[in-house]
Amino acid sequence: MIGKAIDIARSGERFLVACHRRPDADSLGSALGLIKTLRAIGKEATLFMPESIPDSLEFLMQGEQGIAEVPEGTRFDATWIMDIAAKALIPPNFPPPDVAGPLIVIDHHHAHDDIGDIVVRDTNAAATGEVVVRLIEELGLDSIPEGAATPIYAAIVSDTGGFRYATTRPATLRLGARLLEEGVDPWHVAYQLFERWETARLRLLSSIIATLDIAFDGRVAIMRVTREMLAICGADDDMVEGMVNYARRVEGVEVGGLLWEWEVRDASGTRIETKISLRSSGDFDVSKVAGALQGGGHRAAAATQLDISIDEADTRLRAELAKYFGSDSPGSDA
Repeated sequence: MIGKAIDIARSGERFLVACHRRPDADSLGSALGLIKTLRAIGKEATLFMPESIPDSLEFLMQGEQGIAEVPEGTRFDATWIMDIAAKALIPPNFPPPDVAGPLIVIDHHHAHDDIGDIVVRDTNAAATGEVVVRLIEELGLDSIPEGAATPIYAAIVSDTGGFRYATTRPATLRLGARLLEEGVDPWHVAYQLFERWETARLRLLSSIIATLDIAFDGRVAIMRVTREMLAICGADDDMVEGMVNYARRVEGVEVGGLLWEWEVRDASGTRIETKISLRSSGDFDVSKVAGALQGGGHRAAAATQLDISIDEADTRLRAELAKYFGSDSPGSDA
């Protein structure tokens, strides 16, 4: 459907560009890269940003101002939503179809919901940022638009774990080199995304690792983070990002999981839901587990969010894992 997306980009004049709920570097970087691209071909493009972004991603904004809600009377020729695999990840306050226009999904996830009027999804891409570069090329632009190189590079380097994950292909590295030639500072991006940790985040890491449970005869590691842990450490939710990778690092572990108490505020008040982040260190496809729990993602990285307690989420997660690893043996901690 890339042809339909290109036709709309060329024929339309006013576009809204959105990230998925709780934007990460790929979603935000892709959105910003697309906004710069649309403006480069003379279009009006607005970033829809109803949620705050982590401090580690602020450097990508480069003065860009998003809107938390669409002003009354505004209409768009189309709305682009970046790096989204599940309907549950549509951001809050999302405009209705008569305001948003056709919904164009730009994505690279293997496991996904049926979402979007037009879907441009390349499951071979290491990141949605790669798909944005393809759009740039299809639009006939000779170079990466001004201001787009750094957010697109951040999208790719984040989703490949610094070009370490199995999704990294020769074409991914060549694209990385091309973006460096466009002026990207690789250390600046790496420092912001991976290296800049506050004291509270280190304390939180220590607390999370203390919850480590080795299950299914050493093949699964599960950790958790509660609201109480965050409060004691003086940490916030943004600091939890990436913590699940420590579960995957345990020798012999095939699947690492993190259960995360998540505070949801809506018109009815405040409640606690549970996010589940999953990572695979081998051939196991964690997107199958996330999909069974109403989520989605990739073979090596997937997630979901459930409106249940953290203990209930733990039980449901282990029940799904048991379908692949057999029954969990009590006392399998190592």
